[in-house]
Amino acid sequence: MPLSEKKKQVLFNYYSKNGFQNSTEQIVKELNICHKTFFNRYGTKANSIEISWKHWQNICREKWQSILDNCNHSVEELTMTIYQIVRTRYEEPHYYAFTKEKRKYLERDSIFYSLIYSVLEKGKHCFHIHEDLDLETYTPYLLNNLFLIDSDKDQKPQIMRYLLHPALTERGMDLFMETPFA
Repeated sequence: MPLSEKKKQVLFNYYSKNGFQNSTEQIVKELNICHKTFFNRYGTKANSIEISWKHWQNICREKWQSILDNCNHSVEELTMTIYQIVRTRYEEPHYYAFTKEKRKYLERDSIFYSLIYSVLEKGKHCFHIHEDLDLETYTPYLLNNLFLIDSDKDQKPQIMRYLLHPALTERGMDLFMETPFA
């Protein structure tokens, strides 16, 4: 039987608050359920973390898509997606750290990979992204750098320009320079 959204949300709230390091005993105590219920519901602690992470991805997907729907062009969508990824470091530090540690951002169905890939693909059709850019190579390159580079706020515009330079056409770079993130 599929897990209800309410049960996923409870699990998400717990891990968001406490992180993933607690023992099963601590988790069941905090959730006010017995061990048997926990294992019947989630199977294992690792599985409960995976369920929670996927739930978090769905929350992000909904929130980010509503933001992207209000963007004016693909370059703005790309910069907003990058901004949302960077924001998760501060807003959801446990999920961000888990994603980074397990390199889950490289999974094709993750919010990170799928959104970056689709925005880049859209940008190609608008001539903002180089037509010959290999998205299978560039998407992991960009994501690895976003997750591995932890820089000062003052350096972020230069780093973003550096990371996006291979992808953006001249028109794309002009549009990027007009965004508040340039």
